[in-house]
Amino acid sequence: MGDDVRWVEIFVLGDDEFDAERVDRLARQLRSEFAEREFDTRPVAADAPGNSKGDAAVAGAIAVAVAGLGAGGMIPTLIAVLRDWLARRTGPERISVKVGDDSIELDRPSFSEREQLLQLFLAKHAEQ
Repeated sequence: MGDDVRWVEIFVLGDDEFDAERVDRLARQLRSEFAEREFDTRPVAADAPGNSKGDAAVAGAIAVAVAGLGAGGMIPTLIAVLRDWLARRTGPERISVKVGDDSIELDRPSFSEREQLLQLFLAKHAEQ
C-alpha cells in the first residue's frame, strides 16, 4: 500500500446488556464484510472509546485501511458497508469511527442523518 493509506478504527459498541462474546462476534461479522469488499483489515485490541454514550462496557474493534480519506476512492464504499451493516441490526448496536485521536459515534436510527457528518469527519482527516 502507498503512503496515503490511513487506518480507520471502527468500534462495535455494546452496553451493560451486551457480553464481550456477542460484541466480538459482531465485530468479526463487520470485518468479514469489509474483507468481502477487498479492504485490508486488522483486529484492534481496545476498550470502548472514552467518549462513548452511556456506560459502554465492551467494544469489538477493527482497523480498516483506506487509501486517502478524500471524498472519492474507498470512502463511499466504507460508508456504504457501515450504513448497510447498521441497517441490518435489530438491537441497540452502535459504532464509533476513529481516525487518530478524533472519533464519531453512529447508531442505526441516526445513521442516515449522520452520514454526511461521517463524510465530513473523514474528509477532515484527508487534509492532515
